[in-house]
Amino acid sequence: MRTRLLILVVLVSLASSSAFTASYQRIDGSIVDPIQNVSGGDHPYRRNNLEPSAILSSANLTNADLFNADLSFATLSFANLGGANLTSANLSGALLIEASLIGADLGGADLSGAGLVLSVLSGADLTNANLLNADLSVANLTGTDLTGANLTGATMNALLSGANLSGASLANATHLALSGGAALYDLDTDFTGTGFDPVAAGWTLVPEPGTALLMGLGLAGLASRRR
Repeated sequence: MRTRLLILVVLVSLASSSAFTASYQRIDGSIVDPIQNVSGGDHPYRRNNLEPSAILSSANLTNADLFNADLSFATLSFANLGGANLTSANLSGALLIEASLIGADLGGADLSGAGLVLSVLSGADLTNANLLNADLSVANLTGTDLTGANLTGATMNALLSGANLSGASLANATHLALSGGAALYDLDTDFTGTGFDPVAAGWTLVPEPGTALLMGLGLAGLASRRR
């Protein structure tokens, strides 16, 4: 009787542990189950799968703890990763088109391209995200919102056409001069230690809200005066 009870407990334990393992879908459609650690072995993440569903393009992954997770070539477009811990995660070659990464921690994360495949974050929202020392080389950040993001020490050899870097910290970021396309910045964007000249690079200075309001009022006044 004890033997049967022990076997039953083991089976239930195995079933419950496997039921809570999480998987993710790669861009080629294959499923990685369970998610692996960058250093090898199963990742402890046990929440929602990182796979597209019939209703939503991806699960709600707010505040998910994916530290050191291997998510290379992951399909995460339109995913909600707000506040997620993706520190030191491998997201090389991943699709994060229009994903929400507001306040996410991507410190030391690998967001570089892999082989001929670019990491695509076009249209993603990285407002106030931490990208300290992240690798964004050969990544597509077209139209990405990086307002207030911390990109200190990041490798920035990325496509930044139309990206909004207002208030972002780019201190000591490398390869910023090699970034493709003109981006948006404001007076609070920190280029310390980069040697980068946004004016020479053709970047667009975004006026502060107060300045923009005054300009608008001035133009309105001129228009009414002409009338």
